[in-house]
Amino acid sequence: MRAPRFAPSVVFVASALIHPLSAQAPDGGKTKSIGFTGGVALTYGNLTGGDFDGTKAGAGFDLNAGITRGAWQLGLGYDRTNHGHDDSTGDFVVSNLYLEPRFQFTSATRRLTPYVAARVGKAMASFDESYGGTSDADGWMYGLGAGILWPLAKSVQVDAGAHYARVSHDYGSGEYSDSEKGSLISMRAGVRIFR
Repeated sequence: MRAPRFAPSVVFVASALIHPLSAQAPDGGKTKSIGFTGGVALTYGNLTGGDFDGTKAGAGFDLNAGITRGAWQLGLGYDRTNHGHDDSTGDFVVSNLYLEPRFQFTSATRRLTPYVAARVGKAMASFDESYGGTSDADGWMYGLGAGILWPLAKSVQVDAGAHYARVSHDYGSGEYSDSEKGSLISMRAGVRIFR
């Protein structure tokens, strides 16, 4: 499978977002301590436009873990959603393995903490054929998101957000130009644990 034309640009943007994690803090050259975080959430969304006509909205889950430093977070995650589809007798399962840099803004209320995020990674899909077989695909995904954190308990936060991504699924052609392409719009709500 060939990487799409946008891949170099996505890598550049992700690198720019990741760089501050290794930069020194301005106060005397001291570096801020690194923390760890993990989260789980329920998701709801749909594939739209392009080649994804006939896909129905569905629910799923999202798992992620990462490191934090100051206002920055770099995480690795996996999400999976079960959709219905007009051309399938069973579930149309869509999943993504992604890298997510995230930046948290300072909140004046000290209760709600807004953040923005970028995602880039591998997209996967499978669906049941009408004749009884299963078709599998993989491809690329990249997108942006935003959300809000608010404290639930010590070292525990509620994490709610929305994401928009461009997605491609290749069912064996090996060419990005022959892949199914469209948009993935999703919402998520869950908990985030940090230390």
